[in-house]
Amino acid sequence: MKLTISDFRKISNVNFINKDLIKPIKGISIDSRKINEGDLFFAIKGENFDGHDFVEEVFSKGASGAVIEKSQLEKFADKKFPLVVVDDTIKALGELANVYRKKFNLKLIGLTGSNGKTTTKEMIAKVLSSKFNTLKTEGNLNNNIGVPLNLFRLEKNHEFAVIEMGINHFNEMRWLCEIADPDYGLITNIGTAHIEFLGSREGIAKEKGELFQYLRKKGGFVFVNSDEKLIKDQAKGIKRKLTFGFNSKADVKGKIVSINNLAQPSIQVKYKGKSEIINLPTFGVHTAQNALCAIAVGLKFGISLKQIKKELETFQSYDKRMQVIEVGDYTIINDAYNANPDSMKAAIQTLSLMKGFQAKVAALGDMLELGNFSETFHRELAHYLCENKIDYSFFFGELTRHSFDEAKRLNLNARFFDDKKSLANEIKNSVPKGSLILLKGSRKMKMEEIIEYLKG
Repeated sequence: MKLTISDFRKISNVNFINKDLIKPIKGISIDSRKINEGDLFFAIKGENFDGHDFVEEVFSKGASGAVIEKSQLEKFADKKFPLVVVDDTIKALGELANVYRKKFNLKLIGLTGSNGKTTTKEMIAKVLSSKFNTLKTEGNLNNNIGVPLNLFRLEKNHEFAVIEMGINHFNEMRWLCEIADPDYGLITNIGTAHIEFLGSREGIAKEKGELFQYLRKKGGFVFVNSDEKLIKDQAKGIKRKLTFGFNSKADVKGKIVSINNLAQPSIQVKYKGKSEIINLPTFGVHTAQNALCAIAVGLKFGISLKQIKKELETFQSYDKRMQVIEVGDYTIINDAYNANPDSMKAAIQTLSLMKGFQAKVAALGDMLELGNFSETFHRELAHYLCENKIDYSFFFGELTRHSFDEAKRLNLNARFFDDKKSLANEIKNSVPKGSLILLKGSRKMKMEEIIEYLKG
């Protein structure tokens, strides 16, 4: 990593204390527990901690320097620490990441959407990596802290970067674009995630569409899901684009030709007179859209349909995202990373489509950030379960009480639990061996913990 004092002078309102003591910077860290010798430490205030409280600790571990906020400077008046002083450490992290990003001559793809961002990012990276040295977002570190941290992982041999961008409030996407400065952009879809803060699907589309607006002004390139009108609207006026879709006229045309007993789709892809059947190892019809995104990106950068087929047919689902695993006498669909009404509907549909099991069980936790729509969407869950003929419906969390009430009104085999251990015990006591169980809820619900209780 090459960061110099002159790089720091490019960020706003910066001052230095004991500048000559700053050691060569080998990395960037915001976590005092994971600091390595030579790392520059950013003291960030979180909900449950303040990085300024750990500055002395990071220097004892060999930190090269620390970035602190001006309001905290008095804490270190009697210390001989090498400090970079700024107004806001989170803003400074983003500004410095942008300075660092501009040191590299590569193609950066910004990726956002309501559902499937991480799976799509992983698929795109796998396809591109067959031909190019590609950096991808680590996990789902996709916010105003995660995006900078991923950019600091760039190295001179990288030819591509696939950067996931997640937002839940207005004006966040523009800032992420200013940090990452993407050359290409892709919006997977527009759903109802974060509707509490963004008000409507149109509001969600407008905020995510800021990625396209940034690229329009820059003269960048966009990949357009032509199946979604709200996305097509955001792409109006952009000349440099490639469209893809299943249900519309598109440059890259997809068609689902079959779905096997594990709900794994096979898709036919047509592009410029060539065609290929790709048998996806992912679970759920909705994962075909993730794949088509990756196919469009690969084709744009000269990767053949045959090579794309090879990469996608060996793709493995990412942690807690439609992972199918065996736990004791049961098969688990671990889709517990997050949840919103659209992804819940897709997961329940997948549960229904999978065949060869004694019974189908949905163990569902709360969906968060739905605001005034929360009760309505949670009651609708019961209707999804009824329409898809799910045998057992188990609910956990205060908001799913609405789901449970509606499920009882619909005469479903439904139960409500105050804790996950009791839910797991009920599965072991009442659900037939050889059954299929879906685990899903918003991240804070940590529905994957049920797996450990089932093992126990």
